[in-house]
Amino acid sequence: MLLAAFLDLRPDLEEGARALAGTIGPGVILIRSDASDKGLRGTRVRLDLPSRETGPTHYAEYVALIERTSPDVGTRSRAADILRRLGEAEARVHGVTLNEVHFHEIADWDSVADIILNAWMLERLDIRSASVAALPLGAGRIETRHGQMPVPAPATLEMLKGLVVIDDGIGGERVTPTGAAILSHLSPAIALPDGPHCMSGAGYGLGHRTLTGIANAVRLSLWSEARTAVGMIGVIRFSIDDQTGEDLAVALDRIRRADGVVDVLQFAAFGKKGRMTVRAEVLCDQARLEDIAAMCLSETTTLGVRTSTERRIVLPRTHEVVDGIGVKLVERPDGKFTRKAEMDHLSGIGNHATRQRARHAAESDE
Repeated sequence: MLLAAFLDLRPDLEEGARALAGTIGPGVILIRSDASDKGLRGTRVRLDLPSRETGPTHYAEYVALIERTSPDVGTRSRAADILRRLGEAEARVHGVTLNEVHFHEIADWDSVADIILNAWMLERLDIRSASVAALPLGAGRIETRHGQMPVPAPATLEMLKGLVVIDDGIGGERVTPTGAAILSHLSPAIALPDGPHCMSGAGYGLGHRTLTGIANAVRLSLWSEARTAVGMIGVIRFSIDDQTGEDLAVALDRIRRADGVVDVLQFAAFGKKGRMTVRAEVLCDQARLEDIAAMCLSETTTLGVRTSTERRIVLPRTHEVVDGIGVKLVERPDGKFTRKAEMDHLSGIGNHATRQRARHAAESDE
């Protein structure tokens, strides 16, 4: 259903998806059709096989297949990660090692193709983050090679850890092991990141089962950050009047290099009793605020810090290399671009006059 939603969102990718499917195993045939369910229009996808030949069953065989058929590094990496998550879940459930996992439930070429094709779609759309609504648990039992199993299947339940679920009262298998593995790969949040976004489109993938009172559908919405990104940033402020300059420089440099820190600023000031004081301000990712605050308390002699989150506006930017010099391109609100050469790249070029000539050449629009 997720593959169908991708193709509903981006029908222009159908030809590429069909060609990729044909390279998997004996040649999987991708069949896309327009459909509706409970008045909702969408896309259905069926993966057919030209023969009854079964697919690989062991983890190492799947890895080799992904290596052989993935058209690019990104698809290969995503498909391998999806497979690994599925394999590790199966291994925990059955009490075996990853290499001993026997994929009874997906040992068909169409299931292998589902993993690779969804990985390819994720790479084509350059999906870097995701959010997902509460997932339906389903109910009842399903037949497996091991006999009847409760729904969700044990491996599926393993991969749903950390995700929000809901019992909507509708039975059957609502999330498949492959679907759970893809969601686990995406590590989705429960909501969009802070700040404004633009919706690029939406796609609806329809399943083949009929559910009571609800469409059997997956909706996929594609979002991108607004051209001028508005978000939140963590701010930590503190003052130091009793730490030597050499040691404080070491401390602030360590904080500056910590994961999640955007910048560290320091200002000269007069503190209590007229003492010369250094005021420090640390900008960091909102999610790392508490950890970075603890680091400030450990690395410096301050007895306390002030923390807050503040709204910030960030202009979109890209990077390019001109004659070996990195250049930052920034789009201003009026749509015009400014260019700034990276000083780290200029620092090894001759004297001041030489550096200035190199900077002007790199920043030129010509």
